Order: sequence, then structure tokens, then C-alpha cells
Amino acid sequence: MNPDYNIKDYEDKHLPGVFRLFKDVFGKDMDQKHFQWKNINNPQGKSIIKLALKEDEVIGLSSIWMFSMEFMGKKIIAGQSVDAMVHREHRKKGIFENLAMAALDDMKNAGFQLRFNFPNEAAYKASIGRINIKKVCDIPQYIKILKGKEASSMFTTNKLIKSCGGLVLDLYKNIKNVCMKKTSGYSIVEIKRFDYKFDELWNNIKNDYPIAVERSSKYLNWRYVDSPEEYKIYGAYKNNELVGYMVTAIESKTGKGGENLLLGHIADFICYKEHKAGAYELIREAEKKLKEAGVCAISCWMIKEWFYSQILSRAGFLQLRSPSVLAALPVGELAKAAGDALYDHRNWYVTIGDSDYI
Repeated sequence: MNPDYNIKDYEDKHLPGVFRLFKDVFGKDMDQKHFQWKNINNPQGKSIIKLALKEDEVIGLSSIWMFSMEFMGKKIIAGQSVDAMVHREHRKKGIFENLAMAALDDMKNAGFQLRFNFPNEAAYKASIGRINIKKVCDIPQYIKILKGKEASSMFTTNKLIKSCGGLVLDLYKNIKNVCMKKTSGYSIVEIKRFDYKFDELWNNIKNDYPIAVERSSKYLNWRYVDSPEEYKIYGAYKNNELVGYMVTAIESKTGKGGENLLLGHIADFICYKEHKAGAYELIREAEKKLKEAGVCAISCWMIKEWFYSQILSRAGFLQLRSPSVLAALPVGELAKAAGDALYDHRNWYVTIGDSDYI
């Protein structure tokens, strides 16, 4: 251990120091309500938070967000690495590595089986050699353009490319929208709170999702209803039976030229495979509401092998890039025994709502 700092467990008295560190690293204030919701009020368990302290000042932080997950037919405790940060004046001193290893030791002692996260490619490459984490896959991002020229501002400042690209994207959108025929028999209802019907839905389909965050009503209410952030939730019903749901969010973004943009997200998406038409209707309703809210495009994380990707493509979504990596590290014996199956991306079901990006 470097004599200049000590690794300690987070306590409430450290909160002002955490806020100062966050402001130094990210240049903005941390939301205390969001911190409390995310790390303390999680019904699946409090986050593991390790701090690097120099005297009484917080100079580093590593946080593990706790999840209950389905894992090859069993339920496990897993942790997602989030909010890792080191003060700019104290980098390259091994603080990141020591914090990560201390958090990993706590995970092992608490019975965690798996550590996973969603870094970008640069952050993933930087972590190789620090922690023995391994890439599962690049996560495909599907995007549907609603306003071609405006959406092009997310990728370029060139006016000609924006104009031409916008026209092409608008043309593609219009062609796909002509093909979007409404399916009879399904009703889409806005959901204010998840109830037992969502537990029944998840229990009926969870075995089809080898590695996935448990989507119980208790978890879903905490994640999307009780969150300080704003989400919209839609349920698909046929003959009064819940057959699927979708959660959406809106993110404020800055375009390449400084433009203020709104990007819609499909944060979560679950449906019975035999009710693909219901899933299609969920997309239709979400698109309608997001368009009314003024978004220029809709984004959805989806691993290609899932049937949802076919539905997204049919609805006019394009896979334009893969901005995030899914990386995993087995911590407990059960996860270690899975071997190569842990790193087979076809076993994983992830959405952006499984991360803390939105």
C-alpha cells in the first residue's frame, strides 16, 4: 500500500468528500438524491464503495452496484463496476488498481459470483492488466432516426454530410414507416407501477435468458419508478394477459457542432417470443410518444442473436455502431465453473437499463 493514502470503506461522513472528488473528475455536481437511491436504497443490496483517503480527503473511489441475476438456471449475486474515479493530482499511483482489488475482495467475502461492466473500448483496454477482466462482446447499438439532419449532428459537423445524410436517413425512415402495419389484438397501456403480473411474466421466460439481471417487480419499481430519473413504461396485453413491456427514457445530448439534441432510449424490453407482434406494437407506441417529446432518434442496445434485433430492424432501426463493451470477471466458484459459456455473448441479455448510463 502506498503510504500516501489508505483504502477505507465508505461511510456517510465521507459524502462531502465524494462530492468534491466527483466535481473534480467530471466537472459537475453529483446529485445526492441519485447517489442515495443508487447505492443505499437498492432492494438487492447496498453498493460496495471503497475510498482512497489521503489524510481525510477522498482522492479515489470504486463502487460496485449489486444485482440479483439469473445465471445458467441459478440465481446469483453479481456486481457491476460503476463510478470508478481518481483525483487528477493522484493518478498513476496505483490507486485505481488498489481500490478495484479491495472491492473485489469484498465481493468474494460477500458471496458475489460475478463482476461485470460496460466500459467504452478505450476504458476497457486501459483496464486490461489491472484487473483480469475479459471482453464478452461489443454491444450493438440500434438507432432509428426520426429527424435526419438533426440526428446527423450526433456524428458530424459537416453541413453537406448532415444535409445529404439527413435526407437519406429520412427517406429510409419513411419507407420503413410505410411498412409498419398495425397488428390487431394487442393493447398498449402506460404503466405507473409494476405489479405481480410482471413477476409472472419474468418467471415464465427467465429460463430463456441464461445470463440476465433479474427483472422482478420489486427491482423494476426501484430501477424505473422510484428512480430520480424519468422513465415511461408501456405494457403490451392480449386478451387482458401481459405479454411484454418496454421502458423508455430521454437523454439530453450535445451535437458535434454544439447543438442541443434529445435522444430517446429503449431502456428495457421484454416480451414473450411467441408475441413478437406485441413487441412490435410496443415499439410503435414508444416511437409515437418519443416523437411527440421531440427526440431526433431512438437508441436501443441489443445483442444481435436475440429475436428483438429482428423486430428492431423491421421497425426501421439501423445498427450504426457499438459504443460500449460488455466485460465480465468470474468471482465465485459457480461463475468460474461456467468456463467459456460465461464469455459466449449469446448467453447474455443486456439492455442499457442494466447500466447506469441513463
